[in-house]
Amino acid sequence: MNEKKSHEIGIMSSVCSTLAKRERLRHVVDIGSGKGYLATTLYMQYQLSVIGIDSQIGNTHGALRRKQRLEKQYKGLVKRQQERTDNSRKCRNSEHLSEPPVRETVMRGESHEVTVSSEGHKVTVNSEGHEVTVNSEGHNVTEGDKPTHIALTAFIGPNDQLDKYVEPYFQNNQFMLTGLHTCGDLAGSMSRQFIHSPACTLMVGVGCCYHLISEMFCANPFQPKEEASATPQFPLSSFLRDKHVKLGRNCRMLSMQSRIGQDSVFDVSLFWRALLQKILFDVHGYWRKDWILGKIASRCSSFREYVRKAFHKLHIESQLTDAQIDDYVHQHAHVENKMAMFFQLRTALSPAIESVILLDRCLYLLEQNATTMVVIKKLFHPSKSPRCYAIIAKKKEAR
Repeated sequence: MNEKKSHEIGIMSSVCSTLAKRERLRHVVDIGSGKGYLATTLYMQYQLSVIGIDSQIGNTHGALRRKQRLEKQYKGLVKRQQERTDNSRKCRNSEHLSEPPVRETVMRGESHEVTVSSEGHKVTVNSEGHEVTVNSEGHNVTEGDKPTHIALTAFIGPNDQLDKYVEPYFQNNQFMLTGLHTCGDLAGSMSRQFIHSPACTLMVGVGCCYHLISEMFCANPFQPKEEASATPQFPLSSFLRDKHVKLGRNCRMLSMQSRIGQDSVFDVSLFWRALLQKILFDVHGYWRKDWILGKIASRCSSFREYVRKAFHKLHIESQLTDAQIDDYVHQHAHVENKMAMFFQLRTALSPAIESVILLDRCLYLLEQNATTMVVIKKLFHPSKSPRCYAIIAKKKEAR
């Protein structure tokens, strides 16, 4: 994992484990699990049974391969840590130098031998000579209670039943629903699944990719009507739906921008792109909506090079000389400063737009009778992970 992902997984897994322990849950469903970073951490480090669900089969196969590699390495890491702990104990207590490497004897009236297993459980030999496996909370662990990790490939829409994927593995056990940076509509769909699944009593979700959210009162100009979502994910709450609140694609794109950790939110490529459109209007008298340049500015060292590559990509013959191109830059140099100020002001609105999206999801959950608690919590440092807010919700247990 890179530094960003490691930062996110470390905090998210710790929060999920703490909440699961508090609510006495041992089963987790990770929606949009990707390569299984969160799922394998919850399974291996925190001893929770996890089902990771992703719509891409390549991610599922990658998650399984990663788990297999980690299991081989993890057992070695556990063994070495146990040896270090045991050696440290030997140094402090010379009278126990003859003890076996991973066994510790506890004298409390009866003699018990305790061995820490690779799964993190303790195997206790009782006075009758029988082995009893107990977890970190001291409860007996049966064979069916031992943590498992399952990776599934499935596309779960807002109207699908999550229970049909979970029940074959978790039976009737209650579980927690998690999602780290669930993309676009998946975050809203996750909230619906949380409400409609009787066995799901806790949810921890961090959304992202707000620009991909489908809206009820604003059509996507780049998407054919027949491909539009039948279940738009904004707004979710009745409160905002009654007011016909809409954001629009540009607004949602803006919500993804962050000022934290950046020297400037304005890049010269934005000025180049605007100036190129001015040139095309002057030379050809029009600008076609189907002209797509892509990210060619990053491969250009000057505006001259940018214009040449743009004309070539758009299959346009250019009669402009280098001097004429330079004149455009000099004549509109004052516009670059105005654009920089405009983008600074524009980006300042980003947190407000993100707040609207997050509060709408919270309102939706609060409007449901089954919900007992909903909070928004900043989990990550914004400079490392700009989409840092988690929605944590608790629901009444099914009766």
